[in-house]
Amino acid sequence: MLSRRTSRGSIAILLALSLLSTVPNAWAKEVYNLTGLPVYPYLTTADMDSVARTDTMGHWCTRFTAQASAPLEVVEEWYRKALVKASETNLRNDQRYRDYVDLSGIKLAIGLDYVTVFRIGNQSTTSIELFKCSRPH
Repeated sequence: MLSRRTSRGSIAILLALSLLSTVPNAWAKEVYNLTGLPVYPYLTTADMDSVARTDTMGHWCTRFTAQASAPLEVVEEWYRKALVKASETNLRNDQRYRDYVDLSGIKLAIGLDYVTVFRIGNQSTTSIELFKCSRPH
């Protein structure tokens, strides 16, 4: 039988490890994904915007951004499987992204929420953006 001290120590260690796994591989700082959307598990960097912003339609959106070293196609396929019922748009056909030169990627939308996965030009990393949006107030 474990003593109380051992049990509490074990619980403290498990809690600390679970906090470290909030965003895997984003070691620069601890980042929480407050969007509720799935996060690609092999990130090199990640950041959660500190405030919500309005988009062109007047929706209030919180944004989580990240980078992954995996090829664009690998990350796109992971998100297609994670968001099975999402509608897909090529970012070259999305008004928000059409001004970017040499852009490749997709937007997966579920209701007002969406995920973008893309690369610009010869960028060595894949960019990921998660948007959790609400209707205009």
